[in-house]
Amino acid sequence: MEFLNVGGPEVIVLMLLGVIVLGPERLARVAREAGKLVRNLKAYFQSFSDELKTELDVLDDLKEIKRDINRN
Repeated sequence: MEFLNVGGPEVIVLMLLGVIVLGPERLARVAREAGKLVRNLKAYFQSFSDELKTELDVLDDLKEIKRDINRN
């Protein structure tokens, strides 16, 4: 598992540090909140990506219409 150059052993160390610093109850709550944040960010960027694709498709259609007009 590689994410941002963080492998398995590094994740385990980070989890142990989290348990030591936050405690198991607060760590679970923080992990839940982090999961919600990641899910919301993913949905936001997916929405942004879909809208950008739609706008680029419209732009392509306008370019096609312009080419057709210039041919005539």
